[in-house]
Amino acid sequence: MKTTLFVLLFGASILRAESADFARSGKFESVDAFVAAATAFQPATHKSDLTALFTVKEPGQTDDPKAGSPVVAKTIETASMLWSDESHALIFVRAAPPTEATPSAVGVLFLLEHEKDAWRIADSLRFSALGKWARVVAEITANPGSGTELKDPVVTVQETQGGRGYNYGISASYAFEGSKLKRMELE
Repeated sequence: MKTTLFVLLFGASILRAESADFARSGKFESVDAFVAAATAFQPATHKSDLTALFTVKEPGQTDDPKAGSPVVAKTIETASMLWSDESHALIFVRAAPPTEATPSAVGVLFLLEHEKDAWRIADSLRFSALGKWARVVAEITANPGSGTELKDPVVTVQETQGGRGYNYGISASYAFEGSKLKRMELE
């Protein structure tokens, strides 16, 4: 019984430490450590400079007193590594702030950079969607070494919004140059 309690408390303290380290200035020993810290992060209770990325404004009519109020996600739904090599990694983190008027979704694409034996956040892009079909997803759509002349991967992010007969999806592709994410334009 004491052993079980110790294991549970120890595990909870590790998760708390990992989520407390989830900040823009955080240093991570590996990409997996970043993913674990992102997964354990609870934006509504563990304040960090990244909390704003997982916040949306409550939608609603102008006469609604809650409309426009910030709503912070309670937990992170998923955090997944999309791609990595020895110097960079692309991680996508999703959350669903508990808005009352309609469902909402937030996704953040993080570019990590490895320097001085640690992984750090180099850049991030935030995406959000509102409505019954609110969804934000990301996938690698071009991978280096897969028969292309690309030296870096391409990530496509799709936002699906709306509902009640008016839903739509938009998408854009991103690559990175140095330590910045950049949107790819049609040629």
